[in-house]
Amino acid sequence: MAAMPFSEGLALLERRTKAVSVAIWAVLALSLGTVLSDMLEVGRVIDFEGLELSSLSLVFGAIDLAYAVAFIISIVLVSLWIYRAHDNLRAAGAPDLEFSPGWSVGWFFIPIMNLFKPFQAMKELWNESHGTSNAYGAPSPSTVATWWAFWVSGNILGNISFRMTLAGADADGSLALVLSAISGLLLAAAAWFLRAIVREVVEGQRNHLQVQEAFS
Repeated sequence: MAAMPFSEGLALLERRTKAVSVAIWAVLALSLGTVLSDMLEVGRVIDFEGLELSSLSLVFGAIDLAYAVAFIISIVLVSLWIYRAHDNLRAAGAPDLEFSPGWSVGWFFIPIMNLFKPFQAMKELWNESHGTSNAYGAPSPSTVATWWAFWVSGNILGNISFRMTLAGADADGSLALVLSAISGLLLAAAAWFLRAIVREVVEGQRNHLQVQEAFS
């Protein structure tokens, strides 16, 4: 399949950015709802294990379900956005790229490697989009580093909470719920910084790569 010209790729990226921004806002808002849900469950204000659910329990149950759906949709949309943004680097003639568009997404789904490879790929994307050095040891953009710290820590705590619940290691579930709430806050922060990264990368490709491609 023929490579997409940069001008078309940038236009497609800008369209995908609109969808990604909506998805990120939805995840951010709903994740805060799940945090409140966890804390209300810790305080026994709501209970999802009773035979009859209260109206409030039903409301927050719906919020938890909506968050799960929004999160899955955001994964798909962000993956498509990352692929297109990386492919634009090649279309603009950026030299010596380490990550292909496919692997810039694929590393998110490889255990162990997903702790650092996606960060490196996003760092390369941000730097190359702005024409700054991506050499080994070069400082990471603050938004990328902060996003990754929140993303990894939030996922680790969420995983611990989930495993504690499955193993029955937490007698009344309070600790698992608190960890889940903290995880939700961290992932909400990650969503906030991801939104900034998306905006910055598009601006970089529009203002730097578009000029670079025009004179290449």
